[in-house]
Amino acid sequence: MRTFSLAISFDRVVGAYDSTRALPPEIMRQIMDAMQEMLRNHNTVLDVGVGTGRFACALNERGFNVVGADISVPMMIKAKEKGLTNVVRADARKLPFQDRAFDSVLMVHLLHLVDDWASVVREVGRVARLSVMSLVGSSSGFRIRQGYLKLRKEMGYPLRRFNEAEEGLRKLVAPAEIRMVGEFSSEVKADAAIASLEKGDFAISWDLPIDIHRRIIEKLRSEYGGKVFTRTDTFEVAAWKPEQLRRFDQVGG
Repeated sequence: MRTFSLAISFDRVVGAYDSTRALPPEIMRQIMDAMQEMLRNHNTVLDVGVGTGRFACALNERGFNVVGADISVPMMIKAKEKGLTNVVRADARKLPFQDRAFDSVLMVHLLHLVDDWASVVREVGRVARLSVMSLVGSSSGFRIRQGYLKLRKEMGYPLRRFNEAEEGLRKLVAPAEIRMVGEFSSEVKADAAIASLEKGDFAISWDLPIDIHRRIIEKLRSEYGGKVFTRTDTFEVAAWKPEQLRRFDQVGG
């Protein structure tokens, strides 16, 4: 079987994944409300890059027939522990399903992890019958991730993957439908954010030599240590028609 072209497998962070990516319950509920409305008249959903099942399990609970696909066995085990019974180990660039096998395909926080991300876009379009859906949006204010990426680029190690992910796809291919979820502000303690990066909770550090990673962390602590910032996130749910993505070309869109 071919595998995801990832810097390092997500197996290493399965224990910390949910705690470092969790959204407040009220925000998550509103996101799922929007997804449920956009999936009206849909029954089967494939969640590509299902991870620990954060979105798949919620859709399952709302009555959809959800299959989760991922390359990480430990992540899928965690999803099964949460109640997602249908999981398949699969390569997102070559999904083991027939054309139009699912009413909808969901992909969230996936494209920035795969080198050949345009192939993933075409594959999700191929196996979807009615729609391809994702969580998109923007952030403003303090983002330690951007500080980390800026420093690694300055040190000669730019991240060469598709960092804008599904929001970047939205800019290349206009979705057929967009539903606003809301704008939410939160307080960010820089020390906690830096400590999470230092532990390697996020994939932006996994391909770096350890000495470069440590230098970046030192610089972040020097600049931001002890400070508290405000961050504002805008969440939207986007849906594309499958035919928009089946012949996707990352240059021409």
